[in-house]
This record gives sequence, C-alpha cells and structure tokens, in this order.
Amino acid sequence: MSFIVFLDANVLAKPFTRSLMWAGSKHSGFSVTWSRYVEDEASRHLRPHAMGLGVLRERFGQVLSADGDGAQRFTATSASDRKVLADAVAAGARFLVTEDIDDFDEGDLAIAGVTAIHPDVFLSQYLSDAGYLAAVSALSTNSRNPQRSASDVHGAGGRLHPQLVRAKAHLFPGISPDVPTQLAPRIQMRGPETHRSSLT
Repeated sequence: MSFIVFLDANVLAKPFTRSLMWAGSKHSGFSVTWSRYVEDEASRHLRPHAMGLGVLRERFGQVLSADGDGAQRFTATSASDRKVLADAVAAGARFLVTEDIDDFDEGDLAIAGVTAIHPDVFLSQYLSDAGYLAAVSALSTNSRNPQRSASDVHGAGGRLHPQLVRAKAHLFPGISPDVPTQLAPRIQMRGPETHRSSLT
C-alpha cells in the first residue's frame, strides 16, 4: 500500500538525501512531496550556484503539495515548524521526514496524525532494495569530477546515512562504508507510527 512522505526543508536542501528519497520512492511504495513554504526555506540553504529546487521540480514533474492552514493549533511545536506540520497534514502525509525531530511536539503530531522521522531511519526502514539500487545508480550517473560508481556512492553514503548503508550492505558485499560524520540523533522518531517501528 502506497503512502505519502512530506520532506522538511533540512532534507530537501541536501542533494544526496533528497536524491535517495526522490529516486528511491518510485520503487518503494511511497511518494514524496513538499510545499511552497518548505521549498522557499530550503532554497535559502542551497550551495551557491546549485540548481534551483523549482527548476528541478519542474524538470521531473514534481507537484507542490497544498498549502496547509490551522498551523496555530500546533501550540507546542516550534513556532517556525508549525506551518511545516500544517502543510504535511494538507498533503495527507503519513511521515514528515526531518532532521529536527525535537522541534515537533508529540501531542501535536498525534493531533496531526503524522509521524516525524529522521531521514536515515526512514530510508533504512522503508526504502526497498530496488529503490536503493535505483537511487545509487542515479547518483552515480549524475556524479562529476570524479565520476563515482554505484559502489562508490554506497560506500560514501555511510557518512550521512549509516543505518541505511548497513541495511543495504548485502547489495554491495565487500564495500566498507565511510565513517559517519555526525552522531545519530537522540530522538529518531516521534508520532503515531513510533509504536510500530523496530526502534521501539
């Protein structure tokens, strides 16, 4: 059964993570979306000379999700993220993929019916093998200076997504992943789906 995943700005602004989500979704039973509000926020954090998110979205036929209302009802969530949660609700999202789980209140997520989840955790649990292979292949094809093989992309993925790379190690036997560049977040998932997760 397919479901909708809403991307927060801190995920959308990172090309590697965004590509894994976007390219892998087509083979994994979920679709990704984001709102104008999130796209505008993510665009402010792109690297200089990076292709604009609007250009990429139009090139691949991605449609922005609806603008959400009633953000003020999420009183315990960080003020800057209440609109994000409202937009996720308007999109009909089951998951909100974000690096800032702490910014979203447990009670507000329950009201919204949306689960906030870290991208590495989401990808390790919901990206299929076919989706992962499609994503690393796309990243390999688009790599420049130097050109990277799919195995190279998989190994490099250990820096940002160690849980995902461990989960997909069987697809690239013998490849040692790069060392993670940051510690795993203290809270990796929060919301209605948490009790169903292998994290519990």
